[in-house]
Amino acid sequence: MMKVEIKDNKTKAPLKGKDVWLVNKPEEKVRQEYIARLVNHYGFNLEQMEQEVQVNNSQRGQGRASADIVIWKNKKDKAERNSPIIVVECKAEHITVREEDYFQGYNYASWAGADFFVTTNLKETRIFKVVKGKVPKKLEEVVNIPDAKTVNDEKKINELLKQTKAFTRDEFSKLLFKCHNIIRNNDKLSPEAAFDEISKILFIKIRYERSNSETRFSQKKHF
Repeated sequence: MMKVEIKDNKTKAPLKGKDVWLVNKPEEKVRQEYIARLVNHYGFNLEQMEQEVQVNNSQRGQGRASADIVIWKNKKDKAERNSPIIVVECKAEHITVREEDYFQGYNYASWAGADFFVTTNLKETRIFKVVKGKVPKKLEEVVNIPDAKTVNDEKKINELLKQTKAFTRDEFSKLLFKCHNIIRNNDKLSPEAAFDEISKILFIKIRYERSNSETRFSQKKHF
């Protein structure tokens, strides 16, 4: 398991070189912890990622703008400078990510030709799909990014891109209604009693997800 290394107020930056250490600024800490998450949780390797990639050749405005973390589908795509699959922008933990920050990072991801844009300050991580060839009026938030096992599977990539947060809520509402009716009809319960049964299932689900979240947080503390 990859761990974030900090020594003498410096953080090791493996994507910058084998023995490169950077000043341990708050944003750098977030960046390295998210890189560790990409390796440990999603299964990506360092050879398919890069840190602080210039994403605009312009000499004006954001000419020196760079993406914090860029992930390619494989090492070959990175070497050939093909379009990446994911662009990540990191903010320090104490900074609240604003809507304009989303659009700025989204523009980076769009220029680079990525499919997913992630913004994180560790406390909050949001994932957006990048719509090619259009200027979006509203960013569409999706449930997750692909992991290393599915990153080269176009069918699964497209499925992830379709799993927007709004879509997920609608589907959940329909599923909840369907489950309610099944429980009511099969057990011959009143609508109120059927709702009580559904509530028990949701309570167990919340407890399970909270338990998993606390476990992941505990593991993250040991990076």
